[in-house]
Amino acid sequence: MQRIHVLALIGIATGLAGCSITQTVDPLKPARVSQVCVLDNKNILMDEFQPEVQKQIEAKHIPTMVYTGARPPQCSHYLEYTANWQWDMAMYLTYAEFRVYDSKGQVGNAFYDARRGGGRLDKFGHTADKIKPLIDQLFGSVTVGPVLVPAQSSSTAASGKDAAARLQELQKLHDQGLITDDEFNEKRQTILGEI
Repeated sequence: MQRIHVLALIGIATGLAGCSITQTVDPLKPARVSQVCVLDNKNILMDEFQPEVQKQIEAKHIPTMVYTGARPPQCSHYLEYTANWQWDMAMYLTYAEFRVYDSKGQVGNAFYDARRGGGRLDKFGHTADKIKPLIDQLFGSVTVGPVLVPAQSSSTAASGKDAAARLQELQKLHDQGLITDDEFNEKRQTILGEI
């Protein structure tokens, strides 16, 4: 009988040892952040999740705005997220993923994963408490302020032409002999660098 109790305890201990909740953060490197645009994820069914994410970012004095579709150009950084919940006596956050991008690509990410947290009671709790350490670490080394963006020439800004149209116009000026080869090549590289 005692042997059965020992085996049962070993089985329970082994089962609980396999239960895990992981948090992984690859934070943004020290950078200047002027505004984080948060992509509105319509697949998240918890209405309070996205406002909570914004609230936690804004608590770090980083302005946010929500967008759908194309990324707004006025934001220095963009956040995309996903999250899932499960039921086990109560709803609890089982998975959350945050990806942060700047104009050049992904610059940070954070994951919360309780999908293997079956026997752990700490899987329960407010979603806000689960994501706060992720947001804090993700944006922990950033400086808030305006991001220096290369200024466009006034004729480019005023015309609002896309790069292809600007290159065609530049080629036309070159073909007409109104600009030199050096001026053409220099301006062409500038336009291509803005793409």
